[in-house]
Amino acid sequence: MKNLIRGHIYQLKKDRFFYGCLALSCAFLVVSIRLSLSLASASNPVMGIEGLFDTFFGGDIVLYIFMLLTANTVAEAYRSGVMKNIVGRGIKKKQYYLSIVLTESAAYVLVMLIGGIVMGVIAGSRFGMGAIAYPGYYALAVIARILFVIAHISFALTMTVCTRNAIAGAVFGIVIPNVPKILEMVLGFLKIPADLNFIKISTYTPSVYAASNDLSSFFPCFAVLCGYLILSVFAGFKLLKRQDIK
Repeated sequence: MKNLIRGHIYQLKKDRFFYGCLALSCAFLVVSIRLSLSLASASNPVMGIEGLFDTFFGGDIVLYIFMLLTANTVAEAYRSGVMKNIVGRGIKKKQYYLSIVLTESAAYVLVMLIGGIVMGVIAGSRFGMGAIAYPGYYALAVIARILFVIAHISFALTMTVCTRNAIAGAVFGIVIPNVPKILEMVLGFLKIPADLNFIKISTYTPSVYAASNDLSSFFPCFAVLCGYLILSVFAGFKLLKRQDIK
């Protein structure tokens, strides 16, 4: 597994598409940080710690960019014959799948962490760093966010394995975790009452504005996130197992 992850990191260093995605992500973070700071004032300050976590938790657009990067990496592996070589060398498909998910997820987390630190330093220099009033909440929120990221990256990978197309893999990877939300909207348009909040990922997205000593909301949060992740990984393993890679 370690060698596979090192191989993926080396591949990313050689991939121009990765640097394009990285530049786009950084551009979005710069705009997001500038917007947040422009809305702040002495009467409505953004403390350094708050800015750090808010940036880290709020990078959905960047996540979608990294899902596209994941899909492109896998699609290119099929096109170039890398996937065939990996299977021919006796590397287990499951290990290959997990190594991509972990590598791409770690890259996203690192980018968002750096963006959060930049935001925290700038906001802290203007309004002060502040303090973490609810450390338990923030610790669990970080874990929940990482699970959220891994689940989405996994869906992008699974759908790319299914379609062998980067665009289709990324689009379906974004859509599938949001099926309950889309279904609820469709039913609402048809005037059919439905409440699917209990299985919607968006329901349990952590926020610095919801921080408190009440940690009970994290139990359904982790249950739903783990459920989506297990579903995606299981489907990905099944698809890879049944594929005749030539």
